[in-house]
Amino acid sequence: MKTKATASIQFLAAFFLVSGLAACMPQNSDVLSTVPPGSDSDSESSFTDPGSKDPSSPTPPTTPPEQGGTIEDSARSLKIHAFADMNIDTSGTYASSTISIVKSMIARQPAAILGVGDYIDGEKKTLSDSTYVNMWNSFSKKVLSLMRTAGLPFLPTPGNHDAYYSQERKIYDSFWSENKPNVEYVDDDNFPFYYSFIKEDVFFVSLDDANYSKLSNRTAQLNWLKAQLSSARAQGARARVVYGHIPLYSIVSSKANSSTVYENGVLSQERRTAGSFTLESILLSNKVDLVIFGHSHGFYSGHYTYADGKKLQVVSMPCAGSAPRYLVGTNIRTPQGYVELVFSETNQLSIRYYNSSGTLQSLSSLPASLTLDAKNGVRYVR
Repeated sequence: MKTKATASIQFLAAFFLVSGLAACMPQNSDVLSTVPPGSDSDSESSFTDPGSKDPSSPTPPTTPPEQGGTIEDSARSLKIHAFADMNIDTSGTYASSTISIVKSMIARQPAAILGVGDYIDGEKKTLSDSTYVNMWNSFSKKVLSLMRTAGLPFLPTPGNHDAYYSQERKIYDSFWSENKPNVEYVDDDNFPFYYSFIKEDVFFVSLDDANYSKLSNRTAQLNWLKAQLSSARAQGARARVVYGHIPLYSIVSSKANSSTVYENGVLSQERRTAGSFTLESILLSNKVDLVIFGHSHGFYSGHYTYADGKKLQVVSMPCAGSAPRYLVGTNIRTPQGYVELVFSETNQLSIRYYNSSGTLQSLSSLPASLTLDAKNGVRYVR
């Protein structure tokens, strides 16, 4: 039988052991960790019928169990929203789902909203300057004004329907020069095309990848990107996020259950198979925590996984307008929506996908992986 003195000694020994171990634990991780993906409890029905319910005034969103984990928001979490591919028509009209998405994002009160390209319906040589100006004025009135009223900065990156031809690029430049968001820029010399900024110690980079196959102003932009990502400001940040419109790989097909990838413009010359001076190689070698791409009109989130074991975390954006596409090899068209990023105070990243009704979208029907480049062993793994 133990005496009181013996029990006291054992208690004190255990106390000091636990205290010592706690002191050895890192208090703030230098590496951003991601909540592992998992199942959730939302309905999956909308995956096969996207856009069937597009209310123009969504009810305030609720938060069911989070996708992939149990991170809880706090006053010190950084919440960022992203949306892409609104594709207004040339008369200046948006789909009701687009406006619903904007209102839902505002209701969830992020610190900022990232635009991942294609706000208008350009890339047409036949359009007049006045038509482009009308589309941008409609964007300003129907979308940007809502964010401004809510006091939310909107950080755009150009899409192929915004800034492909020189005519469009001039008008894009003019519009955003007059509507420049108020944030802490690190380098805005080339705003509104490629630039960097800091938000609550997260380092963001917007790319100018509105052209197909390779980046615009390629040599200058890649050298700039390398300098930005390797800078003390970027490497000292708690996370590094790069976003641009046209992706490195396509994840969609034009037909259900087809294994034929719908290329429709990818950055094929920026893949690491083309050398070390490529976008993909630079992202992999500079501790980028997250890359966001638009253009595909399909949601998927996970890691580009390479044959040599390297990984790159990437979010592919759902469209916020019309024409969701099939994920390659499936009959799934992910519905219109937006993505929410939450950087917790413990340096974890939670990625959530909301549909146009403001409801957290189920991911349980998504495939565990997608093949991006079979020849070179590149897969996209949830």
